[in-house]
Amino acid sequence: MQEIDETREALEGNADAHWIIGFSGGKDSTAMLKVFASAVREARRLPALIDLIYCDTGVENPVLDAYVKALFARLTDEFARTSAPFRTVILQAPIKDRFFVKLIGRGYPPPTNSFRWCTKNLRIRPVATFIKSAARERAIVALGMRRAESQQRDRSLARGGDGVWQMQIEGGRQYRLFLPILDLDVYEVWDAIFSLPYPSSIDPEALAILYRGAAGECPIIKAPQAPPCASGRFGCWTCTVVRKDLSSESLVGAGHRHLLPYLEFRAWLVSIRNEDWRRWPVRRNGTLGLGPFTLKTRFEIRDKLRELERVVGTTLLSEAESEEIERFWAMDYDVERLVLVQREAFR
Repeated sequence: MQEIDETREALEGNADAHWIIGFSGGKDSTAMLKVFASAVREARRLPALIDLIYCDTGVENPVLDAYVKALFARLTDEFARTSAPFRTVILQAPIKDRFFVKLIGRGYPPPTNSFRWCTKNLRIRPVATFIKSAARERAIVALGMRRAESQQRDRSLARGGDGVWQMQIEGGRQYRLFLPILDLDVYEVWDAIFSLPYPSSIDPEALAILYRGAAGECPIIKAPQAPPCASGRFGCWTCTVVRKDLSSESLVGAGHRHLLPYLEFRAWLVSIRNEDWRRWPVRRNGTLGLGPFTLKTRFEIRDKLRELERVVGTTLLSEAESEEIERFWAMDYDVERLVLVQREAFR
């Protein structure tokens, strides 16, 4: 397979670089990982370490998130047994930037197309920070990007170069992108997933079953201006940018009925987003206009989230996030009292 040969040559020619593989759990990143694992077994000279990174936003589609984390546990064991130079790394945003800390603690309204604060905080910055640090050591980032996946992707590829090697800048540091499956079509992607034997921890049938309900995935590196990735793709279950979470709805139809409470919570967030009485009448910078949610509404969201946790039997708000939320609440008590008193005075 040409892609394996090109990857082997890339590894042998750049064995002193810090290699990073972006993994999202979908078909493209899975095919890329299989190409890499096959190339590693054939290479005569290898990097000492290849980082396999997954960005956990904390609100990933629960089905895909559970699949990826279980897979990462198996991969970690397999890499240790076989002495493969891979290291699995799960990235997360700092506590202050996580979805529910922003929503419930700071009172951010659920994201919209005009105020999509989530993508940068939850996905782009954690990955960018990791890469920026690695770029000091001559980093090469491998991604499962393919031509003709979307117009946005083709525009991004055209800006970076024309072949499997692209240039990227992160935090003022330049690094190279390596795109080993750039020219594969969707049929060849699935052929690679099913035919390549390594890593053996990957179960092609399990991934195919996921795709029967919903197709696609959020890329590991995603431009802030790019279209949201919940429509027809695996994205965040809290995504209120798209009109409907088609992937989750399809998964429910395919038998994942435990997702229904998540969909109901998301629909409720959409319903309260534009209720003016739930918002401060001024923004945090002091200008007139709808500002953060009131503390009363933030309390209500927190209570409904706790009820959702009880229903689904999963922790959705960590103890550290709860503490950060209460810290933000304490900062807003006096500010909100002043803001609401002023609103009543002008009525």
